[in-house]
Amino acid sequence: MQLFEKKKRVIIALHGWTGNIFSLKNLAKLWNFSATDWVYVQGPYKAKHGGYSWFDGNDREGWQYEKSFQKLNEQVQSLHNDGYQYNQIFILGFSQGACLAMEFMIRQKFSLGGIVPISGFIRYKNEFKRERNILSQNTKILLLHGEKDKVINPKESKIAYQLFKDLSYKTDIHIFNGKHKIPLEAKRLIQKILFKNL
Repeated sequence: MQLFEKKKRVIIALHGWTGNIFSLKNLAKLWNFSATDWVYVQGPYKAKHGGYSWFDGNDREGWQYEKSFQKLNEQVQSLHNDGYQYNQIFILGFSQGACLAMEFMIRQKFSLGGIVPISGFIRYKNEFKRERNILSQNTKILLLHGEKDKVINPKESKIAYQLFKDLSYKTDIHIFNGKHKIPLEAKRLIQKILFKNL
């Protein structure tokens, strides 16, 4: 649990594969959103090549993510207990962290302020639609992806966009002229989703 003075909104930042709790800490200074605090969460599974992961396993044997859901849920509920309303809580995830943000959000019995999945994808699309909880439907979604991404094809965000639209989520997508990275020029777009709720 990270202690901080309560502000108007809080962003939970989720790193990518082999990242750690420090991977996204520079974003708070670079973007400098007013009245916004940041909380950084680290994946519970150790990655084979060092660092940490939100998912453990493989396509053949299946993927484990229960510990990640539990860790993220505990963080959300801790913030809620500290006085944040759910619509003041946002999740920003990069790559594998983006995957977790989407998978976690659609299964909740409440709506968050919004999620910002950057360079992510939805692996099991039918299961994703089937397990959606309608009470999460007021969560706003901003999908970001680099058009030159060679790690995760940008078409994955386009597919995710259509899935969310089909499920009646308020969703926007922006494809940037970049590779597999966080687009720092997305500050203005992220500000819109942060400040529109309150």
